[in-house]
Amino acid sequence: MNGLKMDFISSEALENASSMEKIYMIIERVKKGNIVVMEGGLTNYERTELIETTMREIDIENFVGIDVHTLEKDTTSFLGFSKKKTVVITIVGPANLMKTVKKQSNFLSMVADITKSDEVIS
Repeated sequence: MNGLKMDFISSEALENASSMEKIYMIIERVKKGNIVVMEGGLTNYERTELIETTMREIDIENFVGIDVHTLEKDTTSFLGFSKKKTVVITIVGPANLMKTVKKQSNFLSMVADITKSDEVIS
């Protein structure tokens, strides 16, 4: 099938999942060639573990790895003194499909090469 499949996952769907359940759910979907769009983000530990787990599972012929991109927003403290970045959306996809990404403070643009989608093994 020559197309692009995107899985949109709400923060509520992930709130009761353990870190490893989230990581393996993401990896399994991406290995099938899907792009995963999650409301919210991963913790620093989860993001590190996702990358490490992916590195162990790379197979040059079937699974070349992942790209992870986040869209953040600035939030200020109650008194307005400090700013903190809050992840609003996380996008994870196969590295061989996600080609062009432009990121600015509140804008994220991505082009997926769907001609490569048939190369991913389900």
